[in-house]
Amino acid sequence: MKLRLVIWMPVLLCCLIWPAWAEEVEIFKDLAFEGGPWLLKADKLVYHTVDQTYEAVGRVTIRQGDRRITAEYIKVHGPTRIAELEGNVVIVLGQDILRGRTGRFNLVTRCGEISEARLFLQRNHFHVTSALIRKTGDDTFHAEKCVVTTCDADRPMWSFYSRELNVKLDGYAIGKATALRLGPIPVAFLPAAVLPVKTSRQSGFLMPIYSQHRAAGTVVEIPFYWAINNYMDATLYQMVVNKRGYLQGLEYRYAWDKDSGGAARFSYIRDGREEAPTPHRYWGIAMLNQNLPQGWSAKGTLDIPSDGQYLYDYNYGYLGLDRLSRSWAEDYGRNLEQFEVKTRVSGLVLTRNFSQGSVNFYGQYYRPLYSDISRPLDKAPSLNVGTLLLPLGSWPIHFHLNTAYTHYYHDYGLSGQRLDFHPRFSLNSRLFGTFDLEAVAGWRGTGYRVDSRDAGDDLNKYDGRSLYDVKTGLSTSLFKDWGRSSGSAGFVRHVFQPRVVYYNYQNFNVNRIPQFDPFDYGWQNQVTKNYPIFEGEEPIGGINATTYSLTNHFLRRSTSSTGLPHITDLFWSRLTQSIFFNSSNYGLDGQPQPHRRMSDIFLETMAFPIEQIGLGLDTGISPYHEGLSRMDVNLLLRDRADRNHLNISYIYLKNYANQINSSVFLDLFRSIKVGFSNQHTFVSGKKLENKYSLIFQRQCWGVSLNFADRSTDKYVSFSIIIPGLIEKSHAPSQGQQVL
Repeated sequence: MKLRLVIWMPVLLCCLIWPAWAEEVEIFKDLAFEGGPWLLKADKLVYHTVDQTYEAVGRVTIRQGDRRITAEYIKVHGPTRIAELEGNVVIVLGQDILRGRTGRFNLVTRCGEISEARLFLQRNHFHVTSALIRKTGDDTFHAEKCVVTTCDADRPMWSFYSRELNVKLDGYAIGKATALRLGPIPVAFLPAAVLPVKTSRQSGFLMPIYSQHRAAGTVVEIPFYWAINNYMDATLYQMVVNKRGYLQGLEYRYAWDKDSGGAARFSYIRDGREEAPTPHRYWGIAMLNQNLPQGWSAKGTLDIPSDGQYLYDYNYGYLGLDRLSRSWAEDYGRNLEQFEVKTRVSGLVLTRNFSQGSVNFYGQYYRPLYSDISRPLDKAPSLNVGTLLLPLGSWPIHFHLNTAYTHYYHDYGLSGQRLDFHPRFSLNSRLFGTFDLEAVAGWRGTGYRVDSRDAGDDLNKYDGRSLYDVKTGLSTSLFKDWGRSSGSAGFVRHVFQPRVVYYNYQNFNVNRIPQFDPFDYGWQNQVTKNYPIFEGEEPIGGINATTYSLTNHFLRRSTSSTGLPHITDLFWSRLTQSIFFNSSNYGLDGQPQPHRRMSDIFLETMAFPIEQIGLGLDTGISPYHEGLSRMDVNLLLRDRADRNHLNISYIYLKNYANQINSSVFLDLFRSIKVGFSNQHTFVSGKKLENKYSLIFQRQCWGVSLNFADRSTDKYVSFSIIIPGLIEKSHAPSQGQQVL
């Protein structure tokens, strides 16, 4: 009997305890868990058949999909499916991690609690430290007597202490009895606090800005961003201006698809400063790029300030022209007009492209900012129909038609309509296998219907015009390769292109043209009267001239890391001069602009000696020993990562402008960045604007300090950077659904 007992004892023990070493096994195979089966692995794994319990010791891992729990000891109870966790507990939920000393976790509900815990949300770099953190749902947590921060340090630079905190992933963390701490020192108490825990666009306050102005006094901005849905958002801009009043701004944005979107902004202040041009000051502005059904598209711009000084007085913070123009240029591909533009233009264009041409409906509204500026006539509706170059059979001749109708209106003086019809024939041919010949001949017929709001105007003096235009050009291209060999894929190519073009555009009687559009008269003013005729900028009439140009282009061909050819620009230049067979041309004011028979010599250059350096020089020199008529110099230096750059531009227009602009941005150290920009005019010897900026940013906090010195104002601004909590706004997502 004793012998039988000794023989069967190991068998009986195997029925009670089933061990495994370093093997991953599926537990509770008879149950279907939401999310898939749970797999358990450990140095030592024992299953107790009596109470249906798994007991694992040493490097224990239990996982389900991207969920993973590790600890030194785990015991999973069969009836309750609750895992008891001890020793270096780590729960990984996708990118989020919950750590602690001990805890409990329900494999069915995927909820549980961890003691001496720390929750880390990767996407927002969000830390929550507490004596006990409960996972209350798939994306919710609860903590008591906890510390919240985005700093990685054990002693964070800033943190929130909350008596009770509820966290929802991709939502918010709501705390009760919350205190803001700088280091260990409490500096503010809040009965309740709401902190963003989102990775997508989120509603909330943007970065507040504090600034001190010489003209406006203390200025505080606290904007609120509202993420309406994936396709729309809005921002409320609250600005308290100490010496002027309260300024309220509102911006609405939407995204229709990847090519369509729009934004509209309006700001208003009842200005209490006595020197203000008007007490009611505002700025309404909008930008639109929109695809429409049936292949139509719309582009629109609205720009209506209350007065000419508004854009100068409030060019700071979120509502300033500089900041908005840069932002909208990135989003919509075009800038806003700068301060110097005294007549603001608003317009809308509807376009439909066809296989052989295009149709454009458009309108323009002009708003002069000063009473002494004459207001151009508004245009609406206007229509332009143009064709591409249409071949005429097998001949090397093409036909092009451009037709335009415009209705001009004003609240006083002349108004009326203009119809312009301009067909052209072009011949393109290659002569002797070397020269490219381009000959263009056309006829422009323009008719007017003139109305007047003023009695006594002689409407019979106006008449249409019939003009011919002829343009003939001859050019060739020569090239030479440098450094090219049979075994080398890289070389430098020099392309040389001489070109000569003759223009003959018929004269017309300017006095019989109604004053609808200055471009109906001519193309020159006092500044440009001695400029040559550039390609693509031909005038309407009154031209008899020849223009020659010499173009040099150096290109480098190399092979990329993927083996594909790579072409880079090294140097480009063009020398241009016109020889006139008349002594004056039409001016924009309808008066003749006398000029020399030989125009200024214009040299345009762009050089890229290396990828990080760009240099441009445009200059005009008089052949009559009158010196420079124009100079435009641009220099750009940057590093490979584009973290440091220097940009200098100088522009000189004889008897008009003499100004230098420069900007420097340096990423000096890991935490310190500095910037400087300067605008100075030599005409009056005044600095237009100097800007200085200093950014100090660590992993979880930072400060931005800015100083601006303008001819009309000086100010200092200060803002706090707290990544993950005080967020900047994001553009709406680009969707396909109809709003």
